[in-house]
Amino acid sequence: MNKLIITSLASIALLISCNENKRKQNKIQKNIFVENVDSLLNEEIPKLQSEQNVPAVGVGLIKDGKIKFINVYGEHQLGKKAMKNTIFNVASITKVVTTMTVLKLIDEDNWKLDEPLYNYWVDPDILNDSLHKKITTRHSLTHTIGFNNWRRMNDSGRLEFDFEPGAKYQYSGEGMEYLKMALENKFNKDLGELADSLIFKPLNMKDATLKWIHEKDTLRFAKWFDGNGNEHGVDDYSTPDADAADDLLITVEDLSKFGIAVMDTTIISKSLFNEMVEPQIDIHDNANQGLGWTIVSDLPDKSYALNHDGGDMGVATSIILLPNSKSGIIVFTNGDNGRILCNAIVKKAIKFGDQIIQKLYWGGEIPEVIKINHDLLQKYSGTYQTNQNTELSFIKRDNALKIEGEGVPGVEIYPKSDVEFFPTDFEVFFKFMEVEEGMKFELISQGKIILEGIKNQ
Repeated sequence: MNKLIITSLASIALLISCNENKRKQNKIQKNIFVENVDSLLNEEIPKLQSEQNVPAVGVGLIKDGKIKFINVYGEHQLGKKAMKNTIFNVASITKVVTTMTVLKLIDEDNWKLDEPLYNYWVDPDILNDSLHKKITTRHSLTHTIGFNNWRRMNDSGRLEFDFEPGAKYQYSGEGMEYLKMALENKFNKDLGELADSLIFKPLNMKDATLKWIHEKDTLRFAKWFDGNGNEHGVDDYSTPDADAADDLLITVEDLSKFGIAVMDTTIISKSLFNEMVEPQIDIHDNANQGLGWTIVSDLPDKSYALNHDGGDMGVATSIILLPNSKSGIIVFTNGDNGRILCNAIVKKAIKFGDQIIQKLYWGGEIPEVIKINHDLLQKYSGTYQTNQNTELSFIKRDNALKIEGEGVPGVEIYPKSDVEFFPTDFEVFFKFMEVEEGMKFELISQGKIILEGIKNQ
């Protein structure tokens, strides 16, 4: 907002008047949500669920540091109407709970952000690599530890360094689990106990746990469904061991309480909060990594957003906090197509939600869609066997291909060239090529091939 320049005593009356207007404007600007957002969501979410075959959707809105709205739509289990206290597995949102647990320990001077973790833990796979002596908590929380997301993604199947800790950003669940091992060795407690005593109990998050829920609460658990609305064949949903990177079980209300406490610095001091939201390294041109949180800046009214998503088979979740206005949105889903709903709900509910989504997932401008020959679309269509022992199908649409596969959102991808396609909400690219084995695709993110497959004959 432009400052008024006072040049004479006669300007005082004008200043008073303008300041009053400023106060009114600021009050209005604090409301990040569209008009009648509650009724809008109640109307639009069931439509989205029907379109995308997502049985249950939970939404929480935070305004002025208080819970404004909570609802859970649809069925969390076949034939069972979802309740507001439905318990969801929120996948990688677990990482920010782990982050706040660790930062609480740091704030209480019981842990150090930049102390080498080899004092407490060294994974046997990297014992003979001297780089293990450089790993710190900061590297784990900023995804600069140097590990792949999971060791199973390495050709060796073992934990190994892709680069020196601190050199660059590369999202890593292994980095969080490495930190967990160090914490548990230091405190002689599992991470679930630490989170319970430092976060869940103080904030009265009565339904939050890093372990499995009580038997009676399984009736409230949101089971997982594929892109066609069929339940995944999961024999055992239980998660008996606490993970640092995945499998937090929680209700919309409890994560809303958590979000409020993060923003009002109930959990950690203001000074440590400021360090947490200070960009540590670039993810891409439009988003940075803080301590545990993705940071999106340069939003309207000079605001910024903190974000973390979660995604697994049958799970897509998101938390977005805007600390300047003490506002936020939480979306939980229990279907493979849930990411489509998460993004759509953010765009519908927040006045500048489309900007948030684009900045989160695109480092640059979204490419222009070109028109390509339908024979090429037919050539690329089919089912592919991937290098992760899964199948991924591409179905021909009008100048697009729709993706189908277990645990994969059924998004459409559009051509930017005759061989390269992209989804509009995510900066990833599918590249098709002919090789000796037949037609091949590569899924590329940030210049790295993260999945590839050969078309079934």
